Amino acid sequence: MAEWSEIDDGLLNPAWYVNGDPHEAFERLRAEDPVHWAEPESYGRPFWALTRYQDVREVLADAANFSNYRDTRPPRTAKRLTATQLHESGTDGNLNHMDPPLHTLYRRPMERHFDPLSREHLRVLIENCADELIAEVGHRGRTEFVGELAADLPMHVIMRFLGVPREDWTWLRDCVWRSFLPDDPRFAVPGQASEKTMADANQMIADYAARFAREKRERPGDDFASVLTEVVVDGTPLDDHEVAAWLALLIPASLETTRNTASVGLWLFYRNPEQRQALAQDPALIGQAVDEVIRWASPVRSRLRVARFDTEVGGKAIKAGDWVVPFLSSANRDASVFEDPHAFNIRRQPRKHLSFGEGVHECLALHLVRCELMTLFSKFFAAFPDYELPQADSPSWIADHVLNGFTRLEVDLNVT
Repeated sequence: MAEWSEIDDGLLNPAWYVNGDPHEAFERLRAEDPVHWAEPESYGRPFWALTRYQDVREVLADAANFSNYRDTRPPRTAKRLTATQLHESGTDGNLNHMDPPLHTLYRRPMERHFDPLSREHLRVLIENCADELIAEVGHRGRTEFVGELAADLPMHVIMRFLGVPREDWTWLRDCVWRSFLPDDPRFAVPGQASEKTMADANQMIADYAARFAREKRERPGDDFASVLTEVVVDGTPLDDHEVAAWLALLIPASLETTRNTASVGLWLFYRNPEQRQALAQDPALIGQAVDEVIRWASPVRSRLRVARFDTEVGGKAIKAGDWVVPFLSSANRDASVFEDPHAFNIRRQPRKHLSFGEGVHECLALHLVRCELMTLFSKFFAAFPDYELPQADSPSWIADHVLNGFTRLEVDLNVT
């Protein structure tokens, strides 16, 4: 059994997750110390690690006592960002770093563009993109699913939705993945620290968003980026810096969740053929099946909050200024909430997973993500019913303390 010091050092260490989530450690934490004061030597800052569903959900929903100002996710380094860095990166206008009531003012005008009543035009866009991509890989008979279908579908959707020029898509996608996965050999910069690689990629995205915002202000089109230039918040239109901050949020956020969830989901259905058979027999289960994939995969492992006041969680005294890290991948496997939590069961009795967050900070685009996943799985299974995963027994997990998924997933399509 791991020592507590080993667990403390591992929780925010990307390398600890190279074989997937450490569920044995999470089970121990939930059973023995669900609100755990971690003092990692390597990270440079202590924090509260929350692993039980009840506590995770409580903190995520409590914007009054727990702030997002530092970020929504634990950064690679605990080093403070200066006001200049926050402005240059657009972070000072990023919704993820805001708390109510400012957060409410900025988010409310956007919600109608992503709610279920507004997603019909997005559904058509998603289906068209999925059809194009599936037809393209079908001609080859084989695909690297993560880098092609799982990553390309959300890229095609969000880039067309925003009106990003086609020639910029691949460059932007690579910037996003360099910022998310700076240690991946495909994105790492030789001789450069991962924190620097990540910061540089984020700055490139911010700089692009700033230029794109100005262009859309000067030459608006029939796209959502142009809509952003006309959004009014508290009686005042968004300025170019604020529009750029929205673009720098929407582009990365739209690429990560679908990519990671889709690849793990395809693997889960392959490893559990009875679940795929159940879906084939009752296609109406697709929504429920996607929710189970999202729960099991937990595409975002952890979140970050900072205590605004002295408070209490799970009987532990939390001091103002303490960092609090809710581990979603642990909460989504809490046996007190989910029966047989490690099983993949698309007929599972519905329980709210926490992969999209909770409360005022719940994922703005959750309906978009669900629609992308439902469309991709339905169309992929219809097109390639006999697909095989040659490396199914040894998946290549992302080594990261925030993102969860595969780096690669080779698929034989077995097209006749």
